[in-house]
Amino acid sequence: MIRLLILLPMLILMCACGGSEGSDSVDCNSEDCDASSTDGDSDGDSDSDSDNDSDSDSDSDSDSDSDSDTDTDADTDTDADGDSDTDSDSDTASESDVDTNRDTDTGSTDATDSDSESETVSEPESFEITNPLILERADPWMFRHTDGFYYFIATEPRYEKIFLRRAETIAALSNAAEKNIWERHRSGAMGSHIWAPELHYIDKKWYIYFAAGTAEDVWAIRIYVLENSNANPMEGEWIEKGKVTTDWESFSLDATTFEHNGTRYLVWAQNDPTLVEEKDHNTVIFIAPMSNPWTLSAKQVRISYPKYNWEKVGYLVNEGPAIIKRNGRIFISYSASATDANYAVGLLWASQDSDLMDASSWAKSETAVLKSGNGVYGPGHSMFTTSPGGTIDLLVYHGRDYENIVGDPLDNPDRHTRVQQLFWDNDGMPILGPPVANGTITIDGALQ
Repeated sequence: MIRLLILLPMLILMCACGGSEGSDSVDCNSEDCDASSTDGDSDGDSDSDSDNDSDSDSDSDSDSDSDSDTDTDADTDTDADGDSDTDSDSDTASESDVDTNRDTDTGSTDATDSDSESETVSEPESFEITNPLILERADPWMFRHTDGFYYFIATEPRYEKIFLRRAETIAALSNAAEKNIWERHRSGAMGSHIWAPELHYIDKKWYIYFAAGTAEDVWAIRIYVLENSNANPMEGEWIEKGKVTTDWESFSLDATTFEHNGTRYLVWAQNDPTLVEEKDHNTVIFIAPMSNPWTLSAKQVRISYPKYNWEKVGYLVNEGPAIIKRNGRIFISYSASATDANYAVGLLWASQDSDLMDASSWAKSETAVLKSGNGVYGPGHSMFTTSPGGTIDLLVYHGRDYENIVGDPLDNPDRHTRVQQLFWDNDGMPILGPPVANGTITIDGALQ
């Protein structure tokens, strides 16, 4: 009897301890506890969770006790409890867990993939630009780089130096500080008429293509290339890579470059000594593949010459080519006629699947697609860029604010850089004109 009285309290104490351990195992949902379970159901849930689930809250999808869970892993919950966190776990417990993590969490337990898609739709881009954008800068080139900056380069009125500026918006380019990054030689090649520089980013290096005469013969104009390996083209050293050697030693300028289907091409204007159709021509448009950014790798092919009357006013000129690829085609805008109020822009195009080195692949507009109008005279040397978000195509060109020029147009500094929205017709062709009048315009992605 005495022995029973001694054993009875010990039995009561042991039962109480055993009940406490059993309660802990029901609430346990740590990784250690999951690992020690042989079926993933130590908390009594229905076998909906796989054995290899590493999510500390993996049982929340089917666990009847998940809503009362008070463990310290609540901040990594996959929102079965209606938490408002944005879960970044790599939870692979179930398909519903993955979908929840993909959405932007609003605290709702019924978020869907369609909700996520609607939340990522942004408003159309919209911003203002005042024309003319940059005064006394002809042959403009505007490059939107992946670093978030627009880089601007152009012909300056004295034809002696190359200036570069950059800004985070197109409007800010108007007052951005310029840096003189290169200037003409005092003798020999590259000694005069520094014209139409273009900035390109190729194989993680910067290149500038420009035209220049010699100090002794200002009209001995050829194409030259500069290279800079600095990530920021406003810094670093510009190295002269020399002249681009073409098929003939003749007047050549306005080089631009683009890549297509793994091949880099150069497109430029040059006097063609073999051209018999127009003996008095000045320049025509050529294309050739390249082996590196300053070397042609095959014979050049003529793809345009002054054919229509609007291209022959004052001078027989095709020059200033620029490329934009859209809608299954490669488009080349170019300028024609004298550089006064008769200067205008034409268009070439070819299918993206065609042989670009076959002249018959290229079609040509019979009339000018951008010409004087709305108080803008001699619009030309056009090129293309995009809005900061890349959703709106933009047309960049130069023009004058008045029609009648005193003296040689090339001695006149009043060609100003202008920008306007580029639209596309139902056939996928670009609408370049007419030029917009001076003043502030709104570039609006909703109008695309």
